[in-house]
Amino acid sequence: MRTIRTERELINFLRGIREQAEAPAPPPAAPAAPITVDDIIDKLNIVRSGRSTKDADVKGELEEYVAQFDEDEKTALIAFLEGLGQILTSGVDSAEAADPRDPYALQIQKSAGATAANAAKAPTPSAAVAPAPTPGPVPIKVGGV
Repeated sequence: MRTIRTERELINFLRGIREQAEAPAPPPAAPAAPITVDDIIDKLNIVRSGRSTKDADVKGELEEYVAQFDEDEKTALIAFLEGLGQILTSGVDSAEAADPRDPYALQIQKSAGATAANAAKAPTPSAAVAPAPTPGPVPIKVGGV
């Protein structure tokens, strides 16, 4: 807080306020360059390389950040994140996603995905075709030819 003791200080103080009010407005900012997919990828890579959201400090900072949003902004954020999640995870639910640090789990997930894809492509038998008879137990011949 500033203390004004003399009339001269008051006049100088008021003159400064008037000059600030009369100062020309800064020129408008140049239009921003259009945002490209590469710009988005750069930002996503920064996010992906960051700290875990399971970290208590990170969670607290996120809670403070999101608390500033109104409901429409929160809805838009969720829609945006869901869309990115579908692209980045190929539609795999996070609860069923393999741990990326476990190469065995990734191999199993890839194999399961290929099996499911092959099953989806396989033709379904029609009702007119009778199912093949299932063979009974195979006899074991001991010492036979």
